[in-house]
Amino acid sequence: MAKYRLYWYPGTCARVPFVALEEIGDPFDVVVEDRMAGGSEYLKVNPKGSVPALVIGDKILTENLAIQLYLARQHPAVGLLPTGSPELEAAVLETLSWFSSNLHPLVRQLRFPRWYSDDPSTYASLRAKALPQLHLAFSILERRLSDRDWLFGDWSLADVHLLWLWFRATGSGFAGSDFPACAAHAGRCEARPSVAAVLEREEDELSRLREAGKVPSFVPDFQAGRSPILD
Repeated sequence: MAKYRLYWYPGTCARVPFVALEEIGDPFDVVVEDRMAGGSEYLKVNPKGSVPALVIGDKILTENLAIQLYLARQHPAVGLLPTGSPELEAAVLETLSWFSSNLHPLVRQLRFPRWYSDDPSTYASLRAKALPQLHLAFSILERRLSDRDWLFGDWSLADVHLLWLWFRATGSGFAGSDFPACAAHAGRCEARPSVAAVLEREEDELSRLREAGKVPSFVPDFQAGRSPILD
């Protein structure tokens, strides 16, 4: 019997715990939650309606940051998140919190302004307001990655989370050509076997959903899989 069950949808930030479970290597179950459909039974699992959700025995854990920390502490030998000093662990938590509370809403606003307004005439303005804030954030990350391959020295889930933000931003119209270090980081991360396996699964599942007519027409390109190739 699998120890974990992950509720996931291709292309979402649930990619991060999916990669974590691949890294851990123990058997686990993945449930594709069709979050584009209304009236989902998933609300019985997570009343907030978002993915990821991780089922652990008779317990359910939600929120990406919480799931990352839980898996990292349950499997310390895997090295999912950096440890070693209170200062380092606080810096990791600071970065992951920033990703979840600041950058994630910005890329969502850029990609799906319809979730912020019922008036289509406001969509262009909403997207335009997200762009300078994303430019500032990736400028910070570009400087951070100018002298290192990974955010905290060694690869960690923080890098997977950054990959997802980069993938979602550049796949939604953000011009990433000014950030070569971030682009190179994405390429390195996508080449890691655990990440590559999850990206392939994303593409396969999205294709299946499209063939079943379950992906709405308003969903843009680059919903799942690898980041766009920049000019």
